[in-house]
Amino acid sequence: MQTTACTRGALRILAACELTGGEPLTMPEMAERLDLSEALVVKACHRLMRAGYLTGLRGRGGGYRLARPAREVTLFEIVELFEDENDLFPCRLRADGPCRVAGVCRLRVICAEAWEAYAGALRAVTIADVAHPDAAAA
Repeated sequence: MQTTACTRGALRILAACELTGGEPLTMPEMAERLDLSEALVVKACHRLMRAGYLTGLRGRGGGYRLARPAREVTLFEIVELFEDENDLFPCRLRADGPCRVAGVCRLRVICAEAWEAYAGALRAVTIADVAHPDAAAA
């Protein structure tokens, strides 16, 4: 199981925005600070804005900042926004699909258990925890 570069970039973008203390970050600043391509930053920011995680400010001094407090945004929300569950755990959702060995294969059950453990771990961590790891450990 592996997340896409866009998902990982979105998580890093949100953490970077948390670290600015409310000051907006431009896309070029994000790309440079986070060592991401501008195309990836554009794609991630667009999706994050549409979903209500970022707000954009136009004009001089503009850029992007968090639309919600980082302590209220879990990693699971962002992974769920960017990833297709079928790609992360392909057998988990195909209970009624065309699988010919479903009667003897436990992979679907194991993937469902793995998905629940994965989702639970991501639900327990917020963007604030990622941005401020020392505070999360305390």
